[in-house]
Amino acid sequence: MSGQLILVTGITGFIAGQIANAFLEAGYRVRGTTRGEKAKLLSDTINVPGLEFVRVDDVASDDLSEAMKDVYAVIHVASPLPARASVAETLSTAISGTLHLLTETTKAGIKKTVITSSFGALLDPDLRSGFAGLTFDHKSWGVASRETAEAKSEDDYYVYFSSKILAEKAVWDYAKEHPELDIATVLPGFVFGPFADHYPLPSLSLLATASNGYMYMLAQGGLPPLVPPFTVDVRDVAKTHVLALSVGPKPLGEKRYISNSGNITWGEAAVALKKAHPELKLADSFPDLPGPASTLDNKYTTEQLNFGTWITPEETIIAAVEAVMPQKGGRGRIRLNAQ
Repeated sequence: MSGQLILVTGITGFIAGQIANAFLEAGYRVRGTTRGEKAKLLSDTINVPGLEFVRVDDVASDDLSEAMKDVYAVIHVASPLPARASVAETLSTAISGTLHLLTETTKAGIKKTVITSSFGALLDPDLRSGFAGLTFDHKSWGVASRETAEAKSEDDYYVYFSSKILAEKAVWDYAKEHPELDIATVLPGFVFGPFADHYPLPSLSLLATASNGYMYMLAQGGLPPLVPPFTVDVRDVAKTHVLALSVGPKPLGEKRYISNSGNITWGEAAVALKKAHPELKLADSFPDLPGPASTLDNKYTTEQLNFGTWITPEETIIAAVEAVMPQKGGRGRIRLNAQ
């Protein structure tokens, strides 16, 4: 690449940090948004060629003209994690926030945007179809509404996955009205793996609301929640974003890219972990899935993006557990103080 400037929203997030690093490695320059005084702190303490930071307190409402100055493309990753915000805030940030960002890119004359969606946009937000032996591809869609999400406000994951469906629907509705834009979405499975270099590490309290928190639970001998076993390494999610940006314009709906390497149950993950780290005290048994696991078909992504080899679920689980293990031989990567 010729050093084109990419704006990455929420750069200190687990996925966004790896995305930013992947773009740097691909030869782009990266400007990352972050809230409050953190932008100055990061600018003062992180010295990486091609990497800069800009303060954006609220992607859903702030004027982004300065953040988007001289930007070639926007990678929109920032999104509230499950249980970290109210139903209204989760839906507003996901839907209105994404639309606000697209409006700002339009005003700035930026044509190319890649948006991080979720496998949750492919199936209904109760996730029951994840245990129905089905195959979901880039043409699949879940069904959700604000009203149902609000009615199920006690179910954090129902609300979160509803927000992903509604936000991505809004993206493609906006794209239909603005054919000059070149938009792609990336739909990862459950994302695990190592934390990105350069950026602050999560505390235990924050980790508990993120997918890598399942790895911490597993490594401590616990039983993570029973969820569809869709698994992808965060480094492959980052790679998907970089490759998606390089694709030229296509008809609406053809630039939806599932990012998932395969399935792995907690029991299978435990077997792989015991081989790699026999010192871990893992649970003795794990509950069966409530039905046959469904699959996320990554064939379209693999072929359209010339993706190459995916990191296996086993490799991903091992890397994730090594990232979240408490300090042991210098491998632990989380901060043990709560935020």
